[in-house]
Amino acid sequence: MALEVRRTADEASGALDARAARPLLIEPHACVAAVSDDSAADRFLARLLRGDMPGRSVSVYGVDVRADRAAVQRLVGVVSVGMPLPEVPVRDALMTAGRHKGLSPETTSQRTADLTDVLGLRAVEHAATSGLSPGQRCRVALGCALLHVPKLLLLCRPLDEVDSASEKIICRVLSHYTASTGTAVFSTRSRSTAHRIAGRVFSVHDDEVCFTCPRPH
Repeated sequence: MALEVRRTADEASGALDARAARPLLIEPHACVAAVSDDSAADRFLARLLRGDMPGRSVSVYGVDVRADRAAVQRLVGVVSVGMPLPEVPVRDALMTAGRHKGLSPETTSQRTADLTDVLGLRAVEHAATSGLSPGQRCRVALGCALLHVPKLLLLCRPLDEVDSASEKIICRVLSHYTASTGTAVFSTRSRSTAHRIAGRVFSVHDDEVCFTCPRPH
């Protein structure tokens, strides 16, 4: 499995509702959406890598987060809430992300060039990230997450409040990524976006996963 979130034995045995003990299992090459009306889905994704979810174990491609967090970090690319970026030109932001992941200068430069083209950022590569539109900023954040070619992407609201051109590019990149490389899990507050983009949808309420998320009327 690309991602497994399971109740520990004590928590599962004490659950009042058997459905509460059901594990979240996400297969490789899936595109999955986590939906919530508030920030619950964002918090859920953020806590997966911290290993501080009470009564639950989390593993990424078979690696337990608590046992080997460094190995998990190498497997995962993250776009956090608010898409924080260094306030530097777009190209420098991508190059910095590569260096932080330990890539060689040559590899970082080549992947930066490739992602600049794939994400439609060539026209703004020398522009400061502080002056980007929300859609452009999201594309840069996604590029930073992809630079080290992770096996799992955890993305906080990459498609909420972006322009149609950016949504089209992001969806195309995610489709290619899940077909060829890895697995993507993204949060959203829009059920229509979730059902339109993802192959599987679940909702999150108070840090609990609900496995049914009805389509909007």
